Amino acid sequence: MKVRSSIRSRIIINFGAIVIATVIVLEVFFVIFVQNYYFGGVEQILRDRVTMTSEFLNRYFNYSTAQEKSKFLFENSMSSYDSKFLIQILDSNATVIMDSNGFSDPVPIESEDVKAAFENRLVIYEGKSEVTGERIMSATRPLVRYNQIDGAIRFTVSLDSVYKEVRQYVLGGILLGFTVILFFMVMAIIISKSIVNPIKQLNTVAKHMALGDFEKKAIKMYDDEIGQLSDTMNFMAEEILKADKLKIDFISSISHELRTPLTSIKGWSETLLAGDIEKNSELDIGLNIISGETDRLKDIVEELLDFSRLESTTMRVNMKPMSPKKVLEEVYKQFIPRAEGINLTCNSQGEETFVMGDVNRIRQVFINLLANALKFTPQGGTIHLEAIGYKEKIEINISDTGIGISKENIEKIREKFYKVSHNSPGSGLGLSIVDEILKIHSSTMEIESEIGKGTVIKIIMPSITSKESI
Repeated sequence: MKVRSSIRSRIIINFGAIVIATVIVLEVFFVIFVQNYYFGGVEQILRDRVTMTSEFLNRYFNYSTAQEKSKFLFENSMSSYDSKFLIQILDSNATVIMDSNGFSDPVPIESEDVKAAFENRLVIYEGKSEVTGERIMSATRPLVRYNQIDGAIRFTVSLDSVYKEVRQYVLGGILLGFTVILFFMVMAIIISKSIVNPIKQLNTVAKHMALGDFEKKAIKMYDDEIGQLSDTMNFMAEEILKADKLKIDFISSISHELRTPLTSIKGWSETLLAGDIEKNSELDIGLNIISGETDRLKDIVEELLDFSRLESTTMRVNMKPMSPKKVLEEVYKQFIPRAEGINLTCNSQGEETFVMGDVNRIRQVFINLLANALKFTPQGGTIHLEAIGYKEKIEINISDTGIGISKENIEKIREKFYKVSHNSPGSGLGLSIVDEILKIHSSTMEIESEIGKGTVIKIIMPSITSKESI
């Protein structure tokens, strides 16, 4: 199952993921660098101080005991510049003879740095002070007498201040990282809007074009690929409008040209039929066929003319208060002779609702729908016309027991020139014209149908308060 996501969200998520990953990596390197810089610096100073002091004592006081060396060291100013360090002199048993604070401790120190010093190795020890509990770093070097290890000197420094300073830098780095992420996320939103907004605008225009509104133009926001797409869509719309105008003009011209010869054919066929012609002869049958087909062609021509008027918005409508019930009853009476063999009924109920509309166009709607119902309802079937009046609307139902319409065709039958079958009679414009006329009257048409059971067409028209006579 595909998860629906917008271009904008993908840009923000992907851009944000890259920025966050980059910031995290840089933060990690920054933290490592700060820790190495501070702790490495402290470690190096510790190494240098303990090494320098032990070498000084071993060189110039080689024959003195560890006790004598501690006495010299702490009685002179040599340790004054090492005030940040705790300096301890240890005897051969690793007990503190004296430290820079003037204390001694009979308990042996067993840390790794002290053990390493008596093995003439230098090890940096990090841990916690058993006395104060603070984090410390220490380094120890051996003290020599007669070239034998007689004791050790130990330098210790507190790491609490270092940890505090490192923590401040890390927190500052994290805050900076969040600031960078926030900045780039805002930039991602701005950038995504500059990309998505023109696409949304194009999408809106494309939807209008898909519904046949080619007057809607795409706005060119930027002179880039999307801007070129806007130009292309506008050019396409202009070409379609030109083609539609040419098509409508052609249909209108042909329809007008066909009306004259059809009128002549119809007139002469009726004139000949009115003459002394033997009933049911080949000539009589032929003339009746010519007359009937002429009527059918005239209906098609009239549909084409209505279509061209609707498309070119030149169809004239004379809007005034009218009663759809009255028009429906008139159409019903008009079709009674044509409904031979079909049970055609009509009834009205509810309030006497008036609507604002063109009587002739509404009559055309009812005629087209009833003619369709008769066309597709077999002998012995039923067609029922019903008008139900309400205060706010009137509902017209035209139901039949005809062949019905499949689900996939119900929405398509409103399309211009659409026919369920190529062999179906008519031009495929009837329902399209009905739908357009109803739109002009702010009305709607709903179609329900089932193959083999029939069709129900419901028209809903908004009412008006005025009840003037038509």
